[in-house]
Amino acid sequence: MSTIVIVRKGTEATIAADSLTSSGSIKVSSTHKRNHQKIHHIQDSYLGFTGWSVFQNIFEDLAEHHPGSIDLRSRRHIFNTFQSLHRILREDYHLETREKDDQPVQSSQWDCLIVNPYGIFSIDSLRNVTEYDRYWADGSGMRFALGALHATYERLGTSTAIAQAAVEAATEFDNGSSQPILTHTVQLRARPAT
Repeated sequence: MSTIVIVRKGTEATIAADSLTSSGSIKVSSTHKRNHQKIHHIQDSYLGFTGWSVFQNIFEDLAEHHPGSIDLRSRRHIFNTFQSLHRILREDYHLETREKDDQPVQSSQWDCLIVNPYGIFSIDSLRNVTEYDRYWADGSGMRFALGALHATYERLGTSTAIAQAAVEAATEFDNGSSQPILTHTVQLRARPAT
């Protein structure tokens, strides 16, 4: 279980995550787990994964062994990257691709939020990529975080403060999320004139 949020405001974008790991009814806090970081840095991007914790190990391995396969500069590039990685996941990591009987395509089994100088994005397990203008959240504390994002976006001045408040709300009310909260902020590139 996790809570991860992404926020874009002004010239900055922030990703924030809680630090709790759980397995069934067992909770492992950051006090007991050295690798409690849920946000991963690759190139000029930060990624936060929700779902099975094994995907954090898999992504670290993919980033090390297939760095040229990862391009996260736009919605289209993210989609192409995760399409390519899906083949590798099936063949090299023995990915179970079924989630539901009526799913339209094979599942990659992970959900991810991305922050980089090009914007803020989410990708779901079926590889649908969405770019957001202001904010989004994912994970078990998503509803609490979205409420806090909505309530604080206009009131707080920075993307970091907004993201921090959202994950704080999730750690207060969601039993699958816990502090400390980890954040990373990037400077956004100017959007090209259209």
